[in-house]
Amino acid sequence: MINLSSLTLSCEYQPFVDPHTLAIDGYEALARFYLPNGDAVAPNIVFEQLHEYTDLLAAVEYQAKAFQLTHAPSQQRIFINVDPHAVDGPHTAKLIKLLSQYQQITVEIIENTCISDAQLANQLFGQFKQANIQVALDDIGAPHSMLCVDLMMNVDYLKFDRHWLTHITHPEGVQLLIALINFAKQTNKQCILEGIETETQLAFARDIGVDLVQGFLFKSWFIRPSRSQTLCLA
Repeated sequence: MINLSSLTLSCEYQPFVDPHTLAIDGYEALARFYLPNGDAVAPNIVFEQLHEYTDLLAAVEYQAKAFQLTHAPSQQRIFINVDPHAVDGPHTAKLIKLLSQYQQITVEIIENTCISDAQLANQLFGQFKQANIQVALDDIGAPHSMLCVDLMMNVDYLKFDRHWLTHITHPEGVQLLIALINFAKQTNKQCILEGIETETQLAFARDIGVDLVQGFLFKSWFIRPSRSQTLCLA
């Protein structure tokens, strides 16, 4: 178990890149956590521990989003991840009020791996859309993930998990991905392919027609704020 009260909070901004022009078209803000000695702690470990305490999870999620928006690159579209469990019930209005202060913002949500999670994500989607906040469906095609048809039809962006890149040499997988991209184009959605690490993968993304790519091929363009803050658990 990690002593959560000892952690400091920061973030990292990873760019979305046009695969044809290599122009940056916005950033995804990702939470980062550090021990007192400066060692990084994987965010998934922190959030897995927080999932045992709903109010604490909501408090940390709100702090992370506030930090990410405060230090975000100016004049750029910003995507942030939202855990549906962290903003359920009374916590939703507070987060929406925070997000509504920013015009170029998109919320990424994920349905996870069970029906109740998908239903929660769909409910949250409706609340964001009522507040005129754009929504992206994240991690489409990740192992063990579900696929909610209602969310697929209604979100503004489709974000395809890096797992699709394992199907580059499998015609069936490639054709399924192309079909989903064509669906997006016909319904005025944009597609983002995650996990681009090589020029070959970038060429693949370009060939299948995704709008934007993201990944460690562009690591030199990642941005980290010079500041951090102590995590408040009160």
